Amino acid sequence: LPKILSQTAPAFCMGSCSFVVEKSKESTARVVVWREIGVQRSYTMESTLCGCDQGKYKGLQIGTRELEEMGAKFCVGLLRLKRMSSPLEYSLPSSLLDIENELMESSCKVT
Repeated sequence: LPKILSQTAPAFCMGSCSFVVEKSKESTARVVVWREIGVQRSYTMESTLCGCDQGKYKGLQIGTRELEEMGAKFCVGLLRLKRMSSPLEYSLPSSLLDIENELMESSCKVT
């Protein structure tokens, strides 16, 4: 999922990701869900209200439109991850694929 987001979401920065389980993070939901329940892909996504220091939003304040864009890109990323991880056993209705294409091409773009 992080690799997909790094390719599609301008506000997402793979270089800022950390997948290390530090002692101070052992009680976080992400780590507890992974250790105790066995969820393989458990992540925490953090945001900023101050602004970005990289990418197309570098130096700009993050607003509602950028957060909505990230949410839409996240949903599309989940669809892509599902298709990539089990393409033979899971097929999406064509209407969802149309929505994915529409999100990627138009409504997610912030001008």
